[in-house]
Amino acid sequence: MSDLSDFDAPKKPWLTALIPASVIFLAAGAYWAFTSGDADRNRGIGQGIPANNGDRLIQGKSYYLYASEIELYPSNQEGKSWDRGEDGPDIKYQIKWLGNEIFESTVKEDSLLGNWSGLQIDLKWSDLLGKTISPNEAIQAARIRYEPKSSIEIVVKDSDLAKDDLAGNIEIDLKSLRVGKNSLQFPKDSGNSVRSLILTLLPIDSTIDDLAQFMRE
Repeated sequence: MSDLSDFDAPKKPWLTALIPASVIFLAAGAYWAFTSGDADRNRGIGQGIPANNGDRLIQGKSYYLYASEIELYPSNQEGKSWDRGEDGPDIKYQIKWLGNEIFESTVKEDSLLGNWSGLQIDLKWSDLLGKTISPNEAIQAARIRYEPKSSIEIVVKDSDLAKDDLAGNIEIDLKSLRVGKNSLQFPKDSGNSVRSLILTLLPIDSTIDDLAQFMRE
């Protein structure tokens, strides 16, 4: 699966013209919707407190939820380097809700700062002739329903071939989150090496146009 933010042109130029215009427009429009407004996302970051002035979540309503950014401290919980030599960690995260893992991200290799657009398009060459992609397919995020007493867990790991190393396990009350980007920071201790986290929540019934308008405001 390819991350849209790193979406590459087809390796066979003579097939490029066959890509349906709808795929191109959807990918470009959806990517813009999710990445607009990033310049403001770090305003008012507080330790462990979401910094967001968006609308409150509505009880019983469903939302898309994903981490648009995760930053790790330069060393793990034991104060040691993440990988052998000078290689950085390979960051990935999982989202758990109601005791179940409901989403796992792609891996950002050799990085202390990982970014995810929330959009991924899995295309095969056989798909390029007439394939249509719905917003629901393009949006790669957890789907949750808001209840005031519920919470989520964000499990951040350094992905390794032998065994993934835990970077942090963060529990967040859903009632503390708002629609849009929620910025949090955390101190480093023996159980946590996650410096900061940006969670993005968007109504699950939003259209691409709605999302684009929302992100511009």
